[in-house]
Amino acid sequence: MEKINYKIDHSNNNLKAYNNLDALQYKASWFLEFGKTTSEIYNLDNEIIYTIAKKFKFWKWRMSYNISPKNKESLVLISSNTTNSVFKLQLGNDFYEVQIHYFQKQSIFKNGIKIAEINDAFAESFEENTSNILLLNSEDLEIIFLLYTCLKTGIVNQKPAIKSQKELIPLKEKWGS
Repeated sequence: MEKINYKIDHSNNNLKAYNNLDALQYKASWFLEFGKTTSEIYNLDNEIIYTIAKKFKFWKWRMSYNISPKNKESLVLISSNTTNSVFKLQLGNDFYEVQIHYFQKQSIFKNGIKIAEINDAFAESFEENTSNILLLNSEDLEIIFLLYTCLKTGIVNQKPAIKSQKELIPLKEKWGS
C-alpha cells in the first residue's frame, strides 16, 4: 500500500500539519496555565477541536495527557512504562499505541497494526524544524496529529527527553495493509 507523506512544522510552542501540497491541515499551540501545560488543537476554521492537559503522575512515575475533544467524552493518553517510551490510548473500540524509537522516530499503531511513522530527525530533513510523517490512510491524520501534539506539549527545544537511547524501543518496519 502506498504511504502518504505529511509534515509538521515546529515553531516555538506551535505545531502546524501540512499535506504534500503544503496546504495547512491542523495547527496546535501550548501554554502554561495554572501550573500545568495545556495544548489546544485547531481545525481549518480556527475552532478548538481538542484541549490537552499534560500531567506527570508521581505515584506511578508516568506521563499522562488528559484530552478533551469538543463535545465528546474525555480521553487519556498514558505511558505504559516508566521510561515514557510507550503510550496508549483507547478511543471507542480502537486502541492506539505510540512507540518512541531510536534516532527521534515514533511509530503509531491502531489495534496492533502500524498506521504511521514520524521522523523528528531534523538533521535528515530538508527543512529545519520539520518532522516528516508517513501514513497509510489520510483519514488518520487527525488522530496522529493529536497524539503527536500530546508528546510535544511543553517541549520548547527538540532535545530528546530520554538521555539514553538504550531505553527506547527498536524500530520495526512492518506496516499494516
